[in-house]
Amino acid sequence: MNAPVETPAAGAPRAVAPPRAAAGALRAELHLLSPRWLAARNRLRRMTRQGRAQLAFVALIGLAFGAAIFAFFLRVLRYFLAVPDFGPVLTYKLLGMVFMTFFSILLFSNIVAALSTFFLSKDLDRLVAAPIERGRFFRARFIETMLDSSWMILLFALPAFLAYGVAHQAGAAFYLAVVATLLPFLTIPAALGIVITFVLVNVFPARRTKDIMVFLSIVVVAGLYVLFRMLRPERLVNPESFSDFVEFVTAMRAPSAPYLPSSWAVEVLYPLLHGSPATSVDASVVVPESHALFYYLLLLTTAGVTYMLGEAVAARWFLSGWSKAQEGRRARLTRAALWERGLALALAPFALQTRLLLAKELKTFFRDTSQWSQLFLLLALVVVYVYNFSVLPLNGSPLVTFYFKNVIAFVNLALAAFVAAAVAVRFVFPSISLEGKAFWILKTAPLDLRRVWWAKFCTGFLPLFVLGQILVVLTNSYLQVMTQIMWLSSVTLGLMTFGIVSLGLAVGAAYPRFDADNAARVAAGPGGLIYMVLCVSFIGAVVVLEAWPVYVLFTHHLRGTSLTLFELGGVVASLATVVLLCTGVFAVSLRRGMRRLAAIEP
Repeated sequence: MNAPVETPAAGAPRAVAPPRAAAGALRAELHLLSPRWLAARNRLRRMTRQGRAQLAFVALIGLAFGAAIFAFFLRVLRYFLAVPDFGPVLTYKLLGMVFMTFFSILLFSNIVAALSTFFLSKDLDRLVAAPIERGRFFRARFIETMLDSSWMILLFALPAFLAYGVAHQAGAAFYLAVVATLLPFLTIPAALGIVITFVLVNVFPARRTKDIMVFLSIVVVAGLYVLFRMLRPERLVNPESFSDFVEFVTAMRAPSAPYLPSSWAVEVLYPLLHGSPATSVDASVVVPESHALFYYLLLLTTAGVTYMLGEAVAARWFLSGWSKAQEGRRARLTRAALWERGLALALAPFALQTRLLLAKELKTFFRDTSQWSQLFLLLALVVVYVYNFSVLPLNGSPLVTFYFKNVIAFVNLALAAFVAAAVAVRFVFPSISLEGKAFWILKTAPLDLRRVWWAKFCTGFLPLFVLGQILVVLTNSYLQVMTQIMWLSSVTLGLMTFGIVSLGLAVGAAYPRFDADNAARVAAGPGGLIYMVLCVSFIGAVVVLEAWPVYVLFTHHLRGTSLTLFELGGVVASLATVVLLCTGVFAVSLRRGMRRLAAIEP
């Protein structure tokens, strides 16, 4: 950064007493970070009794969600450990999958967060003009970026690590190692994300600063795909591909990607699960005492190097990138004649006000590159999702039977619904907050707010409905499941999509953030957490209600018998309850969403 800095005059002594310099640097970073903490404190002090009750409710939901994650991992790990010989290998692979998933998510979220904190934040005009030393500016923004992108990952990770310690009866060394490992593990993707953001901002044309997200999406898609395929999860259900059991266990025990920080973190924590750094959980594998220490030092040094690289890149390219980020951009696609004619033709059946609102939603979406560029991620998600089913050993394996295919198809219903909810929290939930300060136009215009709600619902429902049907129909067709399972999955997911989208709008209206710089920051707030918890609970309830009807239909199909009158009544009652649940979630979300929307003050 070439902004004015605090530097001594030429020939003046630069030496400063180390304790005093360290204390001054710490005060400077805290001073730069203080506006966020002061704003949070003031919001807490000004909260009404209703606001404090909502905050307590959010905290309770977070605790309940963390407890659910802990219980899930604890049960899975205890089940794995009950398997002789092979159980420790499964726990090792699961820990590797957890760290690799966190690393890939952290890398992408840090790129998005760095774009906001370093180039699009509203307070940068004052900070760039202030006499702030470049190193202090970078450290403050680095901490802010890492916190914004990592807090939700920690919320998911800590219960999982706690479950690992409880399941393996680990000592205090394991928990201390978790805390010591997470700091460098979080630092590496934060520094790499900042470096990638600085490079892309300076490479792309000035009028298309946000267009870096297009290239970024392609890079992230390729990276996620490669990272996922490195795990080779299909080998867990195809042990026949190995010559003997020893080779199978050895292959599973080997790190999937030994050059990635996720694998280093696993090698630090895995030997400590039984409280001894000298022996791993798998008693057949003896690990040297220096094993965990070596990988921890590798994490620390890599974190230090990547941080210094990020600081050097920021010192060289911040000012030029920030200058480019201030330039405007042209709306090319949404002003093309072909686009206008196609949009007018597609929206012709709607009333005039609804047509205008729908056109506004679509044009706003496609003019924001950080929004529409993520369609590349959705396309990659569909491809990888379907491809995973193609690598399942559907022929020649004793584990794969007709029963296996239909059970996977039923589980696929829940997975597709989770994917739809994850997409909705990124696109549907922030839609009201993205109106920003212009929301007062909608409030003061002679316009029924129901039209606003339905416009946002339609633009969110149709893409999610198509996405869900593609995921379910393609995978079930590949598995060649029962016709009843095919239709039941398709119809159920369509009904759940109504509830998922309406929940997103209702919670988005209850927790608006009109001051947020981008949709990612809106989704990362407490409202996004509440929405995901509600969606997971809703999807879980639907799956539980349909488990028994699916089991009855499947059993009678295998036996070639007909359903009894009692069983037929139970199936109809369960499916009717599912319909009523989806309808009730939609109706309640619509009513509460409209009430919250009307209560928002512009």
